[in-house]
Amino acid sequence: MSDPRPPSPAPRSAPGPEERVLHVTYTARGQRLDRFLAQALPSFSRRHLMEVVKAGHVRVDGRRARPGTTLAPGQVVTLPRLDAPRADGGTAEPARGPRGPGSEKRPGTAKGTGATLGPAAPSGPGRAIEIVHRDDDLLVVVKPPGVPCHGGAAMATRRTLLERLRADVLAGFGLVHRIDQDTSGLVILARGDLKVALAAAFAAEGQVEKVYDALVEGVPDPAVGTIDLPLADPGHGTRARVDPRRGKPATTEYSVTEVLGRAARVRAVPRTGRTHQIRVHLAWIGTPLLVDPLYGRRSGWRLVNPKGGPAGRLARTPLHAAELSFTDPRTGERLTFKTPLLDDHRRALEVLRVVAAREAARDREGLEALGRASPAADDRDDADDPAR
Repeated sequence: MSDPRPPSPAPRSAPGPEERVLHVTYTARGQRLDRFLAQALPSFSRRHLMEVVKAGHVRVDGRRARPGTTLAPGQVVTLPRLDAPRADGGTAEPARGPRGPGSEKRPGTAKGTGATLGPAAPSGPGRAIEIVHRDDDLLVVVKPPGVPCHGGAAMATRRTLLERLRADVLAGFGLVHRIDQDTSGLVILARGDLKVALAAAFAAEGQVEKVYDALVEGVPDPAVGTIDLPLADPGHGTRARVDPRRGKPATTEYSVTEVLGRAARVRAVPRTGRTHQIRVHLAWIGTPLLVDPLYGRRSGWRLVNPKGGPAGRLARTPLHAAELSFTDPRTGERLTFKTPLLDDHRRALEVLRVVAAREAARDREGLEALGRASPAADDRDDADDPAR
């Protein structure tokens, strides 16, 4: 019978300061090296990691490894501290070493609030990545619309959120959760044990509150309600759908915060985390997002400038992750992060307000005109009444 234990490791020296060391745990037993690295280093693309492996820079227990190397508990994977490629073709600085004395930061405190990464832009995929909060292991950013959180076949031509962050100084941080490509707003990244704990919290119901700001076509009735409809996850390139038999439980609470004529501003709070949940639920009750090529009635909306300037266009779903609340596993403190609407969403809201105000003014004028005309008509009817 063959010995199931892994072979004795080759003699190796202690890792140098420019090496990253990863320990294979029991839960990673039997994994291929390429999959192990992709999960352990989510800030780097699988292709980039495989280039490092194929170049012979990754070792398992001191031996040069291949992408298909099968791992066993207790093994040690070493690789160089990777430099993240920049958009200009250069490289980012290697990860910084330990902080100097006196520079420690208490977990949960903000650092660099309002800082940005990349070139500034009002909105859209070119908008800078705004940092709302940052400490040693937690990062809260505002994702612009048009930027996918992670890669995939459909996203091959777009730089993902992780790639854009990796191009600066955020190597080692990975996504805790994600939002749709055309949805803007808050996204949480973390690293180490905190990432594992937060990912579990986001996957569980009732531990994280997410609040979205949406613009919808029509006005939901009732103005405050709960949509409880099971959803079947979309397959590749398809839409999510309501499926009472095979769908997973999905609950969205909503409230109308502003009536905008034939549209409305809605506060949506998903209590579960199904794909496209808010979009499907709002469409199901007859008030889809103002722009939604999958579940709505239009793929874009022309924004007429109320002041007579050049018109704009809302070319993405007006859905914004405006608020996130969760308990910091490190301190037990309840953290709440908020971010205002981005420019294109805010402009659409302003246009809707102007249009609604004009329609209301015309309605009032019509009622007033009808009221002024009514007494005269009554007098004429009385004068012509033969019974008088």
